[in-house]
Amino acid sequence: NNSVAFPTVSSSSASRPIETNSLVSYAAHRATAVEVCDLVYGPAVPSWSVVERFYEPDATYENPVVTATSRSVIADIHALSGHLAQLDIPRPVALLQSLFGVARDGGIRESWFKAMSMSNEVTDVSESESYDGHQTIIVEHILHIDILPGLLARRSGPSHYSHPLPSTTTDLLLSLPHPPLHRQPSYVSRGPMTQAPAPSILHLSLPIITRLSFNDAGKITHHRDFWDVKDLLNLIPGMSLAQWITTRMIAQGIRGLVSAGRMLSR
Repeated sequence: NNSVAFPTVSSSSASRPIETNSLVSYAAHRATAVEVCDLVYGPAVPSWSVVERFYEPDATYENPVVTATSRSVIADIHALSGHLAQLDIPRPVALLQSLFGVARDGGIRESWFKAMSMSNEVTDVSESESYDGHQTIIVEHILHIDILPGLLARRSGPSHYSHPLPSTTTDLLLSLPHPPLHRQPSYVSRGPMTQAPAPSILHLSLPIITRLSFNDAGKITHHRDFWDVKDLLNLIPGMSLAQWITTRMIAQGIRGLVSAGRMLSR
């Protein structure tokens, strides 16, 4: 009997589309996570369409200061943080004219000097998958806060440049040599060829850990920012040195108590 052998598809070949789709999904979520962190802590004020594209209507946002339980409140928080990231002090004359209703081009928006500026630097992105299939992206980043930037003379010397983040899903896929659930190399979230910022009277750095939970549709359902108490205390001038001394004195005190306890137990 003549028989025709039909080609068979190996299990490894059949699983390739699933693995590719998984990599694309992870890459898209990572790109969204980095962009969201820049929207929250960067100088740009996001539009409603951007927030609507990233968050579910009933999404929640949490940090140690505020809790939001709807997308509209999250949009307001993002807008406020965007304004704080570029806080300008208006000219006194423009402020008085605005208070008394005197019309003038620019009005209160006429800036006298910049009081504060903030920028965000992403250092690491990792991902995980929960038992229900939802994905969680964890972003480690640093919030740079400059008080009265630009009042000091700009330092001379070569400009510093940062490594750009992959801006598209294709670029992100090229940077995924390992399977999901593995930590990927660190990178910086500022744009390509970013110039060093102007020196400021006071520069503060706050490490932040952001956890974003995504549903099957690729939208954020839960956004939480973690701030360490130690890092918050270090924002106070002189507190870093005081904390360095205090923590070591406490460690030596614990060592002394343990030694005394051992001597008494003999």
